Amino acid sequence: MLDLNDTTTIEVNGTSLATFQQGSGDPVTLVHGGVSDLRSWSGQMSALSRKFRVLCYSRRFHAPNAPIPPDQPDTFQTHVDDLAALIDRLGTAPTHIVAHSWGGLIALALATQRPEMCRNLVLIEAPSVTVHLEIPPKPLQLLNLFLSNPKLAFAIAKLGAGTFAPAEKAFRKGDDKAAIAHFGRGVLGDRAFDGLSEERYQQVWDNRGPDRAQALYHGFPDLRNAPLSRVTMPVLLLSGNSSPVVFRRLNDALADRLPNAIHRIIPNASHIVQEDAPDEVNAQIAGFLKT
Repeated sequence: MLDLNDTTTIEVNGTSLATFQQGSGDPVTLVHGGVSDLRSWSGQMSALSRKFRVLCYSRRFHAPNAPIPPDQPDTFQTHVDDLAALIDRLGTAPTHIVAHSWGGLIALALATQRPEMCRNLVLIEAPSVTVHLEIPPKPLQLLNLFLSNPKLAFAIAKLGAGTFAPAEKAFRKGDDKAAIAHFGRGVLGDRAFDGLSEERYQQVWDNRGPDRAQALYHGFPDLRNAPLSRVTMPVLLLSGNSSPVVFRRLNDALADRLPNAIHRIIPNASHIVQEDAPDEVNAQIAGFLKT
């Protein structure tokens, strides 16, 4: 696993971001998801850096960066702005972007706002719920989604009731351990969550602060009116076949919305697809970025 002590700090937007760079060639920027940090890309750095100049970084408030202060919201747009500023600072635009989960939402938002910065996108199970409805959803929005795409609507409703709601309730009670268990079991599945190594669970625990802030302050961005038609660059959507079905449904729906997207499912992988199946994910990424 990547060592946080080997990172280099880069200043952007009034904050310090831990970064790790390796390789040469066309730039690739890796954006991690929630309850994670740059260590979640340990399985990608060596393989991708054989052909690309690869940058991974820990997003604002994620280890080893300064933690989020108590009772402070974690504003989604700030992370989009940080990514844009980091790309500008390094002079790597247009860059390939590979992003996981919440990082995938950040990359998708950047592609709608600054498409010139993005050469290709690889989005690994981005929780694109708010492309379809608000969080929390209004009853009419959910009803309309049930009428137009019942399988997706049911999967989103199950995710909200079984994962987001109990995690938020536990965070409000100050029970972070229970909140992480609700969240982890909901997005990974029971088997994958129970199978996390002690080291990987510690990474989750180290980075729970931003997820707490998102739960308490409804951090999901409203993407219902996002100009997805501007995302004309090639997009590869990856899902794990052992991940909760909601992520595959969301990727199917996103593939229908984006002008130039394909969706592939990775075997033997939960929501942390790139960690569970690094060789297959690396092959998919490298092949896609060469096209």
